[in-house]
Amino acid sequence: MSLLEVDDKFEIAWKSAKKLADDFLDNKHYYVDSGQYQEAEARKDFIDRFFIALGWDVNHEHQRDPYRQEVKIETTSPKKLSGRADYAFSLAPLFRRVRFLVEAKRPQQSILSPDNCFQTIRYGWPQRVPICVLTDFSVCIYWILDLDPILIPLFRV
Repeated sequence: MSLLEVDDKFEIAWKSAKKLADDFLDNKHYYVDSGQYQEAEARKDFIDRFFIALGWDVNHEHQRDPYRQEVKIETTSPKKLSGRADYAFSLAPLFRRVRFLVEAKRPQQSILSPDNCFQTIRYGWPQRVPICVLTDFSVCIYWILDLDPILIPLFRV
């Protein structure tokens, strides 16, 4: 892949992510303040699309083989406690080795509650996943779990 192709892909990803952020900000009062917008909607409308914009095959359009899919999505009903993060990301050829986890939440004033943080770390630490991410799309926070968990705010819409 040439440098120009990389630049083009980056530009497309940037524009897609910016459009998602703009769409979110246009209706932020509904998504965050109303309390009616739920996690499943945030995942479908924003979080899935964000990772697709970054080049991840979230909907398994390119890889149908379940043993070679780079993104595994937890689909358990919210009433059941699955003990798994919403997304698990892997890279070829080691698809069974999770590179990072993402725990999604519905958009809210602050996702940085002790319960949310503990839940996210709890999913990654026992599996020795090096990076865990907590997001509601408007905020993305990640922890590097190789040693002691380190909190790093990634971005805010």
